[in-house]
Amino acid sequence: MIYFNQETKRQIVRRILPLLKPGGHFLVSHSESLNGVVNTLHPLAPSIYCKP
Repeated sequence: MIYFNQETKRQIVRRILPLLKPGGHFLVSHSESLNGVVNTLHPLAPSIYCKP
């Protein structure tokens, strides 16, 4: 997702989040971050997020 602007990243994540079960993990590349993109996922480690 590093090639997309912030708004496109938000749209992508909004489409994926409903498919992710509670407690599910969302992983992105080590060079990426979801900071400022979504606040509904909890960061567990760099590039690893969890849906509550």
